Amino acid sequence: MIKLVVTDIDDTLLNSDREISKKNREVIEECKKQDIKVILASGRPDFGMMSIVEDLQLDSYDNYLLSFNGARIANLKTNEVIYEKFLSPERIKFLIDVALENDCDILTYQGGKVLTNRDNEYARIESGLVSAELVISENMKDDIKEGAAKVIILKHPDEAVAVKDKLVLELGNEYEVAMSKPFFIEINDKGISKGVSLDSLCKKLGLTNENVMALGDGLNDLSMIEFAGMGVAVDNANPTLKEAANFISKSNDEDGFAYAIEKFVLGKDV
Repeated sequence: MIKLVVTDIDDTLLNSDREISKKNREVIEECKKQDIKVILASGRPDFGMMSIVEDLQLDSYDNYLLSFNGARIANLKTNEVIYEKFLSPERIKFLIDVALENDCDILTYQGGKVLTNRDNEYARIESGLVSAELVISENMKDDIKEGAAKVIILKHPDEAVAVKDKLVLELGNEYEVAMSKPFFIEINDKGISKGVSLDSLCKKLGLTNENVMALGDGLNDLSMIEFAGMGVAVDNANPTLKEAANFISKSNDEDGFAYAIEKFVLGKDV
């Protein structure tokens, strides 16, 4: 029996207008009534997810939040941090050098703000997604004062995959490197992924992967899609994610989130 519905946010729960459809809202409310937790699992920082948490009232019961690709797990009701693994300032500075050496821009998070090395469209996209101020620093390394869960290396989609593949070879022994969007190369500490964090949360709750449905669209969702007893890719998902999924739902603009939950969790004839 599915007890946890774990979903990515952007391009999965949200449609292309970055909105939660009426149908998706209705299904989330039905899950609450049946004591099924709906958990957000995103590459976003926790502060960039709270507006959705509050909108859907996901903090109104004993529930959890997986942020930074799983680098942080927190209880929404008690604010208890279940797990947290951040990159040190020294490692962030190293990754800034790596980005610049590969002719890329880079961003990370400092003091609840998005910090980047220069004004660029991709950093502005991230700033908008997480509703945080964008700070531009030409001497970015000097402004790294605290650790952060991840950095995002920014590159045009025509070149991003090649850069990602190169970084996997160069950094893969010490870092997790994954793409969340065609222009976002996300880097976390080694061993961090949505799937690993979801496994840890299940153990804490006394559940197994068979109690989990996971929904996503990007390659940073792959680990949780593979972990879940029911891994669902929305129709607009990356082809690799679709291959790994147990089920391919409708797209994020066709209420694919709601369709899969009604079909496999709520037992409705859809």
